[in-house]
Amino acid sequence: MRYFFYIRYLMPSANHAFLAGRCIACLHGFISGPKITSSGIGVSFPSWATGTVGDSIAFVSKDINALSYLSSARYFKNMADEGFIDVSDIKMVPATLEEVRFIRNQHVAKSFPGEIKRRLIRSKNRAEKRGETFMPSSAVSDRFVDHCHVIPIDSHSSGQRFPLYVQLETLGEESKCDSYNSYGLATQHTYPGSVPNLKQIT
Repeated sequence: MRYFFYIRYLMPSANHAFLAGRCIACLHGFISGPKITSSGIGVSFPSWATGTVGDSIAFVSKDINALSYLSSARYFKNMADEGFIDVSDIKMVPATLEEVRFIRNQHVAKSFPGEIKRRLIRSKNRAEKRGETFMPSSAVSDRFVDHCHVIPIDSHSSGQRFPLYVQLETLGEESKCDSYNSYGLATQHTYPGSVPNLKQIT
């Protein structure tokens, strides 16, 4: 049995990716703290689309107490009091929903034009230092990448902002798994966590 609550962003002109990053940072802070001892809380994006991460984010877990504690976070309460977000009650996940996986894939960054350019410049500089003629590989620019969204997040430890590259994978009726990283996301190898597709019920 799993539970969830969702947050909807109410400001019409809001940067949804930025707000998603703030919500994920809040989850990360709770998981890193003393009161939530497991990473069994997954993140779902009910209104995810090709052009946007969507105007809502949901948190899913078997642990209703952990969700209750997270939903009462000061950041969420302050944002709700100001009318910037709406925080739902905690609800039970219907058993009939399909499973999806939101995967953190930092390797995607290597295929963005800016990163490709930086890598080419580094390779050129290294070749010149060795006294060699630089021959760029066509494989670098031909790399294919599945669609992803970039969510900015601030590091608690360094204070620096960095991007989370997140991709959606549809699983259909595959078995559920609640193993997530500290941002509530799946990864390609270590954390296979899935979450329900909440598009129809939020």
